[in-house]
Amino acid sequence: MRYARRFALFSVLLGILLASSALANADTVHMKFLSHGGTQQDPVYPWNFDVNGAPMTLMCDSFSNQIVVGETWKAKVTNILSGQGLFGNKLLDYKAAAWLFSEVLFDGANAHDANWAIWALFTPSAMKGIGWDSNAQKLYNEALKIAGTLPKSFFAPYFLYTPIPGTQSCKSCGLPQEFIGYTPVVPEPGSLTLLGTGILALSGVIRKKLARRT
Repeated sequence: MRYARRFALFSVLLGILLASSALANADTVHMKFLSHGGTQQDPVYPWNFDVNGAPMTLMCDSFSNQIVVGETWKAKVTNILSGQGLFGNKLLDYKAAAWLFSEVLFDGANAHDANWAIWALFTPSAMKGIGWDSNAQKLYNEALKIAGTLPKSFFAPYFLYTPIPGTQSCKSCGLPQEFIGYTPVVPEPGSLTLLGTGILALSGVIRKKLARRT
């Protein structure tokens, strides 16, 4: 039973890996906004979506745009350093935003402060907003200091979900916000083949061990 559970886990992980790869490499995706963290007056990360039929949590980087729960639109998906985002070639700011998002995902940074720091990178007037405080300022300063020192490989898993004008269901809301997503980098096709072969081999070993135990 223990081996069967392990094999099931490997299978699930491989499925997630392949699904994430397909989503991240899509030219465009269909997005539906579900909910956000914080409050109605101070909405912040997590921003929850249905993206191409799959649940996804993203980080918002555009302060001045707005969206409403249930709104849908199409978005172009590109790497965060592609220069094709809503804010063009502000690559240092995009790097800083990726680092801030990583701090939330992996190092326990306060999501509220990090989201406000990201907004301030692209829209300085956010520093006068309801959620701006000394903690957000500290994260903002640290992000700009660190961003330029990070290797290019650090940014590979970070993708922009940039709204395509005219595709939004709420026409009166204007252009939707842009979001940042994290998708682990998928191995090259050859590596995936080896991974699949390894899992198949492992399943054979597990089946044999289970057979001997029955």
